[in-house]
Amino acid sequence: MAMVSVVIPVYNGAVTLRRCLNSVLAQNGDPMEVIVVDDGSTDGTTDVAASYGSRIIVLVQENQGQAAARNAGLSAATGQYVAFLDADDYWLPGFLRTTTGFLDAHPEASAVSVGQLIKVWGKPPRIRPRVLASRGEAVQPCVLDDFFAFWARHDHIRTGSAMMRREVIERAGYQRPDLRLCEDLEYWGYLATFGAWGFIPEVLFVSDGSAAAASTGWLRKYVARGRVCPTVEQWQERIVPRLQDRDWQGFRRVRGRIAATFAHAKILAGDDLAALRIVRRYGSEFARRLNTRLMLYGAAGRPAEWKIACRMLRLRERAKSVLIWLSCVLGRRDGQWF
Repeated sequence: MAMVSVVIPVYNGAVTLRRCLNSVLAQNGDPMEVIVVDDGSTDGTTDVAASYGSRIIVLVQENQGQAAARNAGLSAATGQYVAFLDADDYWLPGFLRTTTGFLDAHPEASAVSVGQLIKVWGKPPRIRPRVLASRGEAVQPCVLDDFFAFWARHDHIRTGSAMMRREVIERAGYQRPDLRLCEDLEYWGYLATFGAWGFIPEVLFVSDGSAAAASTGWLRKYVARGRVCPTVEQWQERIVPRLQDRDWQGFRRVRGRIAATFAHAKILAGDDLAALRIVRRYGSEFARRLNTRLMLYGAAGRPAEWKIACRMLRLRERAKSVLIWLSCVLGRRDGQWF
């Protein structure tokens, strides 16, 4: 039996899948199985996965979304530990050994996450949590005293940055396939109510989806997801009944990030009224950024001002989408993306 199962859901990810798989197969540590779940791809994803032969397990299903793909991988997994990794992300050397070593040393921890390097088009690379890039607050590997407070303050989890115990997953249940947006964040919050989480202050995970965004059409993807975006109430329904009193302050800040994401998605999909309802109900929990300031300004004014705010947000994202596409296409040489 494998010690670690790595589940990689992929939909039209031929551009980045090889980079992702190479980063996993280069890891040193406990024995592992790598499960790629092709969620109905129509590009060359299947050929890329097949080129690895017996080193990976390939499952193919009709397009059902990332949560359904991860659940299919979980059903086939045999490892004591489980990690998810999206096809446009990758691990740095030492991720596997460091995370499993932490869980071996801390049996009270249900899961552990690591620091991240986030690459977003048009911005310099960012280290998350930000505390890792500063010389201020010192952070040591630890089991967190208050998961939701730490999450609210540091936004420290991405899908590929976590390693989980399989037995906790089986107790909690799998991801919700009905959530087509922020389903991974719902799962982290839900799993955190089943036991303590650890944090390792070392950057071992990289998120870099620019090539995938250009290849699949970033704006088109998010418009489609906005059309099936759940309500905030649906997103939180598994988490809220399990929260302790001390969890609420941090959870509200996290929920504010989710609500802002949903409102933005609804605006991109053209459902301005649904977005307005979200802003009016959860706007007090929003972090203050350019997008959220525009939404809050528009929601506080007359209907015409809300329409203007929504149009500005859509124009901004359309311009960004075009620039991402152009920058990636112009940077493509010999099949490589930069």
